[in-house]
Amino acid sequence: RGAAFANPTERWVSRARTTPTCGSDSRSPFGTPVPQRPTPAARSARIAHLADGPSSIMLLSTPPRRGGGSIKGNPGGSIAYGKSAMTRPGKLVPILALVAVVFFVAVYRESAMLELPSTRSADARPRETGGGVHLNTDKWQLRELEQTQESIAKETAKLAQEVQRLSKSVRESAERVDAIPELLDGAPGPTDRRELGAAAGTNDDGAPGTNTQAKAPDLPADADGIKWSDEKTASTTYTSHYPTTAGSTTPMKIDWAPLAELTAPQNIERMSSDGDFPRPETNTLARNSGPNGEVAHSGTVPNAKWATVYVDEEKRDAVRDAMRDAYNAYETYAMGYDELQPLTKRGKNAFGGLGATVIDSLDTLWIMGLKDQYSRARNWVADRLHFDRNYEASVFETTIRVVGGLIAAHDLSGDDMYLAKCLDLVRHLKPAFSTETGIPYNIVNLKKGWAKNPTWSRGASTLAEFGTLQMEYIALSERTGDDEWRQLAESIVETVRKIRTQTGTPLGLYPLYLNPHRGTWENTHVSFGAMGDSWYEYLLKVWVQGGRTKAMKGWHDMWEESMRAMIDKLVFDGEEEGTKYVAEYNANHAVHKMDHLTCFVGGMLVLGSHGSDHEDEYMKVAAAITKTCWRMYSTQPTGIAPEFVNFQDKKMHVGGKFNIQRPEAIEAIFYMYRKTGDPVYREWAWEMFTNMRRHYRTETGWVGLKDVRSPNPGHDNTMQSFFLAETLKYFYLIFSDSDTINLDEWVLNTEAHPIRVMPRDKSDVGTN
Repeated sequence: RGAAFANPTERWVSRARTTPTCGSDSRSPFGTPVPQRPTPAARSARIAHLADGPSSIMLLSTPPRRGGGSIKGNPGGSIAYGKSAMTRPGKLVPILALVAVVFFVAVYRESAMLELPSTRSADARPRETGGGVHLNTDKWQLRELEQTQESIAKETAKLAQEVQRLSKSVRESAERVDAIPELLDGAPGPTDRRELGAAAGTNDDGAPGTNTQAKAPDLPADADGIKWSDEKTASTTYTSHYPTTAGSTTPMKIDWAPLAELTAPQNIERMSSDGDFPRPETNTLARNSGPNGEVAHSGTVPNAKWATVYVDEEKRDAVRDAMRDAYNAYETYAMGYDELQPLTKRGKNAFGGLGATVIDSLDTLWIMGLKDQYSRARNWVADRLHFDRNYEASVFETTIRVVGGLIAAHDLSGDDMYLAKCLDLVRHLKPAFSTETGIPYNIVNLKKGWAKNPTWSRGASTLAEFGTLQMEYIALSERTGDDEWRQLAESIVETVRKIRTQTGTPLGLYPLYLNPHRGTWENTHVSFGAMGDSWYEYLLKVWVQGGRTKAMKGWHDMWEESMRAMIDKLVFDGEEEGTKYVAEYNANHAVHKMDHLTCFVGGMLVLGSHGSDHEDEYMKVAAAITKTCWRMYSTQPTGIAPEFVNFQDKKMHVGGKFNIQRPEAIEAIFYMYRKTGDPVYREWAWEMFTNMRRHYRTETGWVGLKDVRSPNPGHDNTMQSFFLAETLKYFYLIFSDSDTINLDEWVLNTEAHPIRVMPRDKSDVGTN
């Protein structure tokens, strides 16, 4: 910047333009002074004045300086001159000639400045420093800005064309990527089981839709009428048809490795059912499938006084047929993927490609006696499931679905293969617990062991996520003899117990976010729906899982404390007689919103009522909440509940209009029926099931709804794995007898995976 040139014009054209020159009489876009251009009349007057004898005219060749002011009494700062004694007539002609040259040079330079390309530098313009010539003007700066804008516009247009070209290429390539249909079909974005309900108003456009899917391919039948016989068609593969490029309808067949990552093509290979391992019973028409309550009847576990109920074979088997239909669609189009997208007949990996639907379905298939489907699923787990994946897994979702599903499959079948897989998985999850407090991070990379919390939580861990690991980890320690997993899980609850008086909320109501490093609560938002629900559920269920013994009293005391606060602060009467709802809590007041997720509270109160000093009150509140949840279904034209509702003056209004096949309402109805034996709960359940069958089912799978308020609600494009793990399981159990998953012998985790009750004589919670 400091180089000087003998020729000012040479210096002018030698630099790249950066910033405008600053003067004293006006302001630049940056707020600094800009010199004013002299008018033609002023310039002519000054040139005429030079005829009286200028002593010098200086063209600057020194580098410009910022912030110049008026020079030698000339506020305009454009032409500086000095008065001379050279006034003799004999010298007038050469002086006039010199002035004329200077004038034309000045005019030429001004014209050149207005036409300079935008790549030249303002730093190279002639500027005055203590006396000289400065031809910078507002007009020039305006022209410079216009040229810059034109240049930016041209470059932007080029970039837009390039982005459009790349976008087209990406769209064409994405037809072969399993994740893209979820982006294109308009289904609700968030699908996380616990967090979706928190996004009030985040739903689809709700426009009525139709389903025009092609009929599924004809498949061979098993001996008992079930589609597919592995013994006969174990090597058969089915080709998925989908466009090769946007707008094309040409079918393609692509080779596929079932355990490939997210970009795996969709040619699905079925597993064999061969092997020597325990299998479920197949004859379910005359007797029950699954455990029949022998342990409960032996008296080795506490008796919670459940009602004795008997099977309704017709309705139970209708649910079984629905499970077979849904799972066969998954096997046909998405085997090995986390979830099926029925409308596009593809699989998607929402949980790292761990086969969430396979594992979530294992115990349901066993309980229902679907022998062939279970056997293929079991072999997929044994041969294909591994956890050395470069994937950022949700510790919560992976635990409740995969760890819980594997333990339940072991407890039902006695197959030790499931425990080996389970131990491998929890070792991959263990780095998430490496915090100062032992409160785990929400997310961990299964391969690299990197753990973190999401940015949206501002570094905090989420209540329902760190508080919904305990059943699974404790069960794993009990079955393997390795106490490490129980200690990890119980230390979380003990840490929270010690700081529960520091929440800033009523005692027993826990905020949603806890800093895992400082051990401090990060807000005062309380919810029994999304992000809070299963914390309270597991305080109770770990107590039940441990046999309700004295050693487990610390768990039960914390749960009772929470229930007293919930009923006192958050439970309100509904408009209809005999209904109540559970509000949320934030900033020291109730928020009258209730998620579908919150319906689990009805079942939780039933499960915890026996032996409580408040048993009658808990049952009354449970019945009223369960009725509200039933009305969330029965008041809609579809007979299907919305994602959440709001209450104003006790009246219920639809909040989130979509439905993603959630289980919590039928869960509450199931517990109420098992406790009371009142047939009204079976009536409600059957009406809910038939409406789901009418609206969810397509030829290629069962899907959620976009707008439950419309008789033609439109479909999303996901068959949730919890629909098979929970929703259909609860329907099946409510129409089965009371010894099919006897609730004294089994406790269902938050994904409805049944875990055996094992009385305990030791716990780290509440002992200090």
